[in-house]
Amino acid sequence: MADIAIVGAGVAGLAAGHVLQQAGHSVTIFEKSRGPGGRVTSRTVGLFRIDHGAQVVKAPTAELLSLVQAVGGAEDLTAPVWTFDAQGRVNPGDPAMNAEPKWVWPGGNSTLAKYLARGLALRTEVTIASLRRVGEGYDLVDSSGGAFGPYQTVLLTPPAPQAAHILATSAIEAAVKRELIEALAPASYRMCLSIALAYPQHPQKPWYALINTDRQHAIAWLACEHSKPGRAPAPHGLILAQMGPTWSAAYWDALMKGQYGEEEELPTPLAQVHAMVCGLIGTNLGSPLWVDIHRWRYALASTPYLAAASEGRAGIYVAGDGEQGLGRVHLAIESGWRAAQRIMSRM
Repeated sequence: MADIAIVGAGVAGLAAGHVLQQAGHSVTIFEKSRGPGGRVTSRTVGLFRIDHGAQVVKAPTAELLSLVQAVGGAEDLTAPVWTFDAQGRVNPGDPAMNAEPKWVWPGGNSTLAKYLARGLALRTEVTIASLRRVGEGYDLVDSSGGAFGPYQTVLLTPPAPQAAHILATSAIEAAVKRELIEALAPASYRMCLSIALAYPQHPQKPWYALINTDRQHAIAWLACEHSKPGRAPAPHGLILAQMGPTWSAAYWDALMKGQYGEEEELPTPLAQVHAMVCGLIGTNLGSPLWVDIHRWRYALASTPYLAAASEGRAGIYVAGDGEQGLGRVHLAIESGWRAAQRIMSRM
């Protein structure tokens, strides 16, 4: 049995930990936030529930479908995803892609992460800042200087720039540090301001969501979250606008506050988002009851890191959606599974 540390409790880290623990290894996961899930997160506001990150989970393989079934309670969101362009012109989406099941959970998509985290030793609100070589293993050093370990193996699952920063400040072999950082360097991510708007009415559309295919609109993804089970009390509407990287970068510092209530005047950028939402939906929805903002600095992987990062060096491995360079939940899970198998094959 090996002592293994995983940094990051997103679905890649949780999936790896799940496999490793089932194989009899001792696994500890360190997470800087208050709970598991990473970008597969759900937030409750009164009687509303928001999936601010990943909107749906796809399961294109038998293994992934088995996981969805094991979690239990998932529903296939059959309403299609349509497209829109820079001018806001809406068109039906790809029939083949819309035929694929889109799994969601009535309790929020974080249900998946909570299932994967069951039984794992999870230390939350611990920010791992660096690694330190100790004999044949590693200590993990947190942001306050506290140390955990030693561990024989370390799996890093934060977004590649954050994993590279941990390595850059680590007291490990220079060649190992250099090779892993160089392997992570090509990875890139798109930032996103995820903006939820609650409305007094429940717009009915022939689609569940719209995706901006030319990437020229300020909104990258617009979803009628009330189409999902358990997301909004009738007759209210819940709309999620995930903003494109250019717009998000422009207003990143201006939109620090998490939530605006009905009686508060919306700052100009949010008033613009409200107007764009009404324009794309084609209905005057009235003033929002509230607006809730979540900031994702590393929202969607867009360029992969090199295979050498996944292969690992000297007991340090990397996993996550950066392996494929696509921000998809199932790809992050599969990356975690592969990392677990790779770790076990070298023990």
